[in-house]
Amino acid sequence: MKSVSTLKYLVFILFALAVLSVPAVIAVSIPQQIEELKMDYERKYREYTQAIQDSKNSLAAELSKEVALAKKRYDEARAALTPSDQTKTNAKNAVTKVTDTVKKVFAIGRGGESTATENSANTKKRLEGYEEQQISINGNNYCGQFAMTAVFKGLGITADSQKIYEDTNPAGIFTAPTTITEYLNMNGVDAVSKQNASLSDIVKKIDAGLPAMVLMSTADGTPHWVTIYGYDCDTDGKVVSVEMRDSYWGTKSGYKMDTATFLSRWNSPLGSGFGSNFVGYKNVMIDIKGTKTKDKSPSIFNFNISTATEDNIANGINDVVTGFKNFDITRFLGGTAKCVLGIPGAAAGVVSTGVSSLGNKVNDWGKSTFAQSGAANKIAGGGAVLVGTTLKIAGAVGKTAGNILSGVASAAGNFINKLGYVFR
Repeated sequence: MKSVSTLKYLVFILFALAVLSVPAVIAVSIPQQIEELKMDYERKYREYTQAIQDSKNSLAAELSKEVALAKKRYDEARAALTPSDQTKTNAKNAVTKVTDTVKKVFAIGRGGESTATENSANTKKRLEGYEEQQISINGNNYCGQFAMTAVFKGLGITADSQKIYEDTNPAGIFTAPTTITEYLNMNGVDAVSKQNASLSDIVKKIDAGLPAMVLMSTADGTPHWVTIYGYDCDTDGKVVSVEMRDSYWGTKSGYKMDTATFLSRWNSPLGSGFGSNFVGYKNVMIDIKGTKTKDKSPSIFNFNISTATEDNIANGINDVVTGFKNFDITRFLGGTAKCVLGIPGAAAGVVSTGVSSLGNKVNDWGKSTFAQSGAANKIAGGGAVLVGTTLKIAGAVGKTAGNILSGVASAAGNFINKLGYVFR
């Protein structure tokens, strides 16, 4: 695959050839003033192209204005002539080539547009149908419902954002990943929860024409759901930002977040506070696979085994509160079962996650100390790495046991909830 820089170079060559075809046809009738305007336009265009290649975005933005102005002056002066019909036709064809080329190059250096062109030819990718969605919800903590609405609308499914809120989070508390996947599947969207996803996973989704919902944190460490529908790349093809719709930043239109900030907040959806050491969520993504026939009832195994402890706790609370608010008896009883039966798994899972977090910190300290000079540092560092590794292994074993117990509790609660649909 050719690099973006090579494509820009080729575009410039095409542009030069198109421009040079104009004087070949009408050189005899273009006065010196018009020729000078054309040369000024070409000079500014070369400066603009060079600024893009050198990644000087601010300079490129300023030069783009000068290029546009120079082209306008040149076009106005040339339009004042009255050449023959054949000459007009040749000139029109040449100008069309120039205009198309300029538009393509301008698209490389300009941000904030909504386009669905391939990343191999441009530095951006946007899915259509997300940028200008109008979403309004009356309530509290409705980021999950906002993000789900964006997914439904983007996939062409009629969605009432307020109804989604009343169905899944009527008390305005929070929305568990499994609450979201259950509702999406029951309303025509094929979705599963994925732990430890990567930026590459998001890019692949968007390249396939599908959005991705992710759980990240706001600046104050509050868990927050967003729907990502686009990304930008630099001239080397590296993803430098993502485009999202959400209830915090992208409420009225798309919001662009640089990759470093996004990855940091996605990696720690509960922020960096003490409590985050006991929750295993990391790089959580709702994997949207497309549309489907609506599920008639919730799935019994609607949880991710690697985060079954967290899913059971969060989804159990969701079901208890939503069932109570909506007078849904089986949902309320199912949520209660998850919370009660999930106590052993929660205890094992939460404590084990904390042990693993401690092991990571001890391990990191040990490696850093071992790298320093001196026999004492080597001994202390090596011992710390051994202790940290042992804690991580113990935490992993305990976490696995907790997830198994929590998975059983989730399945039991989901079964009770599922019974409610049999009698509806």
